[in-house]
Formats: sequence, C-alpha cells, structure tokens
Amino acid sequence: MTTSTGTSPLATHLFDEWNATLADTLHQFGALGELTCDEAVDLIRMPQPAEQRDAVLLELLTLEHDGDTVAGRVILKSFLPLAFRLARTNGHTRDLWMHDRADATTTAIGVLWEVIHSYPLTRRAAVSGNIRGEMLKLLESGFGSPRSVDDVAVEDDMLDRIVGADETDDVFRDLVTILTWAIDSGALRRDEVQLLARIELAEGDPGQAREDTAAELGISRETLAKRVSRIRGKLMHAVCGDVQAKVAYSPRRS
Repeated sequence: MTTSTGTSPLATHLFDEWNATLADTLHQFGALGELTCDEAVDLIRMPQPAEQRDAVLLELLTLEHDGDTVAGRVILKSFLPLAFRLARTNGHTRDLWMHDRADATTTAIGVLWEVIHSYPLTRRAAVSGNIRGEMLKLLESGFGSPRSVDDVAVEDDMLDRIVGADETDDVFRDLVTILTWAIDSGALRRDEVQLLARIELAEGDPGQAREDTAAELGISRETLAKRVSRIRGKLMHAVCGDVQAKVAYSPRRS
C-alpha cells in the first residue's frame, strides 16, 4: 500500500487508483509470470544483479509497448519517486516547483510516462539509468536550452544530497565537507562536483553507480574512471594547496 504525497492531484489519483484497484490484483506479466502489481514492483526494486533488473524492466517495457497498460502502470509506480525528486531538484523545473509544486510534479510524471512509452527496447543495459537520462533530456527540451550530455547526466539532485547529508554519518561527513568547500572556493567547477558526488555519494553498489553513469554519459566505464580520477586529483591538489597538508580522502571502491 502507498500513501499520497499530496503534492499533485495527479499523484494523488495515481496512488488512490493503485491502492484501490491494482496493488493486490493478479496479472500475467509475460515471462515474469502471474503476479500481483505490488509483487511486480517489488520484483523491480529488490536487490539483484543489474542484468536481472534490466531483464525485468525490458519485459515490462515490451509488454507496455504491446498495449499492456497494467505493465506500464507497474513501471510508472516503480519510478514515481524519481519523478518526484526531479520535480523538486532538477534545474529545469526548480522555478516551476517554487511557483506551483503540483504543476512541477505533474510535469515530471508526464515526462516519465512519455519515456516509458517511447523507450527504445534496443537499449538493453542500464535500463534504470537510461530512463532517468531520457527524463532529464525531455525536461531540458521543455524548460531549458541545449546543453552537453555531460551536463544532462549529472543533475542538481546530487548537490542537494551534499547539502542535505546526515552530519552524524561518519562515512560521508568528511567527503561532504570537502565537496562543500570545493563549491564555495571554486576549486572545482559545478559539473565536476556533480559528477564526483554522483559517484562517491551513490546509494547501494558504487560499481553499479559507475555503470549507470557511464551509460548515461555515452562513454565507457574506463573513460569515466579517468575523468573521475582527474577530478579527484584536481580536488586533492586544491585541498593540499589550501591547507599545506594532505586531508584524508579515501574514494569509494568500485
């Protein structure tokens, strides 16, 4: 069961409909078998290898493209938290969010729907990351000017994670302090901090975060590693030059 966030009439309607008619309804989801809709959502979100999650999402996307609206609703439900976050934090919708949160949320949900309907089934790896990347591109085309794919793939929500990090978390506290200093001092460009934060503050498996980021940027993981390494070196050089001593900074292992 899911409760509404109350930020959008559309979101409220989707949650109410899910709870009333879909959550416990059995449905045949192709090769995934017969599941309730809640079970299908759990199948996407459960801890599992990336290839397995990709296979689940591709099966549901294929069903949706073939006209299975229930499969489409399962994907939508699974990615609604992403839509809510982008409505609040994405650079292209932030002004709209400040003016009317319901409109911003509805816009992000509509973009998610469009991405689900138009997702290219030939893109079989890093499906979750691809969905996020396509949402960012559509939000950009609707609200902003053209930018590079690098900028599109590392958005402002990662900076929000820096600002909103738990000060009691010893694992992240030092890194958050350094990245905040890098922003304030101009030691790193904004896009460099965004990319480094996305890798170092990723939830879950950092290796998967790298795979998803590389896929969204359209580069190899090796190229991404070199780029991140250059940013780390630049940051450490700036830190050491500022305090005349090395500061402990241990990157997460991939």
